[in-house]
Amino acid sequence: MILKTIKFIIFLFASISFSQNAELFDQGNKFYNEGKYFDAIEKYNVILKNGSHSEQLYYNLGNSYYKLNDIANSIYYFEKALVLSPGNEKILNNLTFANNMLIDKIDSLPKNQVSLFINTILNLFSYTTWQYIFLLFEYLAAIFLVLYFISKRPKNKKKYFISALTFSLLFLLFLAAANITKSNYQSYNPAIIFDKQVDLRSEPNLRSDEISKLHEGTKLNIIESVNDWSLIELKNGNKGWLTTSSFRTIK
Repeated sequence: MILKTIKFIIFLFASISFSQNAELFDQGNKFYNEGKYFDAIEKYNVILKNGSHSEQLYYNLGNSYYKLNDIANSIYYFEKALVLSPGNEKILNNLTFANNMLIDKIDSLPKNQVSLFINTILNLFSYTTWQYIFLLFEYLAAIFLVLYFISKRPKNKKKYFISALTFSLLFLLFLAAANITKSNYQSYNPAIIFDKQVDLRSEPNLRSDEISKLHEGTKLNIIESVNDWSLIELKNGNKGWLTTSSFRTIK
């Protein structure tokens, strides 16, 4: 009885929280459509403080900041939306518009066609989605394998065996995709610069040589951190040290 009461209370609070967040989201959208972008951001941020996250929420925040010409925040939230929904064309298009307004024009390292194709496929889904797909094929392979063993007709056994083999191969293929996506996710620690301008240095101290100047909105990958400094890599392969306070991590 006590356990049922606790479950009911948890369900009740979850329902109330969901209802409140939905109402706040609608209010934020209303403010956005009216051109009241600061008010929209305020409503969206309350939802984040309530512990709710979604690609649509991050996407709306990115759009709101873009309308205010706050490019760093705009790119930051578009990138966070892409973490939850990789390959989303709507998010990618708006991110492209925001990136076009950056001061730093940094080109990516060239990749061959095979690498580009593989990355495009892997970026279609998150690790969790790839995991669901390979589990689906695993179950299908198991079902047809069972049917193969219990079937008495040679014609049906052949069909079941081919189906089991096909789904097993697909299972292995999507398992590999899931593991590669997970490995890439864990090894990649992206961030966005929020300082108006920051010096990229050769060593983690202010006395070291300045490699270049970077500006707000520029994306980077964190390799390691030492005290108040981080070794980072830009998408063109250039590396250097930045003060950790100059950027915000995306994940």
